[in-house]
Amino acid sequence: MMAPPTNTYAILATIFAFVVFAPLGIYFGYKARKQIAQTGERGSELATVGIVAGWIISVLQGVFILVWCGFVAIMVSSGLHSAP
Repeated sequence: MMAPPTNTYAILATIFAFVVFAPLGIYFGYKARKQIAQTGERGSELATVGIVAGWIISVLQGVFILVWCGFVAIMVSSGLHSAP
């Protein structure tokens, strides 16, 4: 007897979470979980990895952007005050 196929969305969730765009990894992970529950396909672990990694990487990217914007704001404001 052949094993059921791996859910395509679960594979995409993992790839998108780590390589392309983390929020899409979250989306595809939840979509994969829903399909796996209906179809019985494999890939539940991949979907979970996509969801967890997607959230972690998204939060880290958000923090990085906030910190970067803070540094830019400091640089711009200090540059404005030093003009003659």
